[in-house]
Amino acid sequence: MKTRVAHLLPMSLMLLLAALTLWLQYAVLEGSGGNAKPAAGHDPDGIVENFSVQRLDRSGRLQYTFSAPKMVHFADDGSGEVLYPRLVQISDDGGNVTASANRGTINRQGEEAFLYGNVLISREATPQQPEFHARTEFLHVLPEQGISRTDHTVTITEGRSILTGVGMVVDKNRRQFTLQSQVKGIFNAPNRK
Repeated sequence: MKTRVAHLLPMSLMLLLAALTLWLQYAVLEGSGGNAKPAAGHDPDGIVENFSVQRLDRSGRLQYTFSAPKMVHFADDGSGEVLYPRLVQISDDGGNVTASANRGTINRQGEEAFLYGNVLISREATPQQPEFHARTEFLHVLPEQGISRTDHTVTITEGRSILTGVGMVVDKNRRQFTLQSQVKGIFNAPNRK
């Protein structure tokens, strides 16, 4: 009988050690929120300097360009962070719309961009419309749709008209901008011929 007990002692010590290890693992993870997997990092996998991306429509005409002096790319979600981004949406009649900012982020497919800090939207003058400028601190751009919007304070100048408001939607395709609330300003109606 003593030989059986001698063989069981190492086996029971191993089981006790395994149980203590399992308990220790759960005790440590309990204090850290219980997440057993290591957190996936949002670490950059590449840096691109002085780049420009051009988007063409189906007929091969230029729709818009996106450029910046520096972009940091992240592999986990395919996003990018850019410094001093510049987006130029090309218009058929020459009234191109440009958006620039201090920094921005773009999603994996480039379908949307978020611009932050000293955001300026400008539309070139056309024979039908004067030059247009809008300043804000944040802008969400959907270049494929020709839509730009913000929920921050905006100052707009078009010709000699000056408007301020909170929230704005710019539709490049319809050539419209809408201020959403707290609108104030001076509107200078153009002369009708």
